[in-house]
Amino acid sequence: MPLRNKANDYLIDRKLQKTKSYTGIKGVSEQDAAVQDSQGPVARSPPAKHLGPTDLGHPAFPETGDDCARALQQGQSPLHLAHQDRYAVRSGACVTHKAKDLPAVMVERFGDATGFVGRPRTAAAE
Repeated sequence: MPLRNKANDYLIDRKLQKTKSYTGIKGVSEQDAAVQDSQGPVARSPPAKHLGPTDLGHPAFPETGDDCARALQQGQSPLHLAHQDRYAVRSGACVTHKAKDLPAVMVERFGDATGFVGRPRTAAAE
């Protein structure tokens, strides 16, 4: 159990909070934990309608994990292992002009509108 935790209010130092630190909590990890704990239970809602190509994996991840777990429970290899080439995508930051649309930025940054790295995808590979 960490020294600073929810039970002891992360040892908030009100004087420090008033004079130097917005949170009054010492330690970045402790500040992060306090923020997470203060959010309450996770509310699930439908994904936003305008996700960019780099965001599409977020809503699909839990289902993918569940599919893999079910396959392993049944003694099978997860289907996703057969398509490892589809995971040749990398993250990255890019500061650009706000007038550029996302596909143009992705091409500029990664050379592909979807952030794909490696050999070009073809319709047959899908």
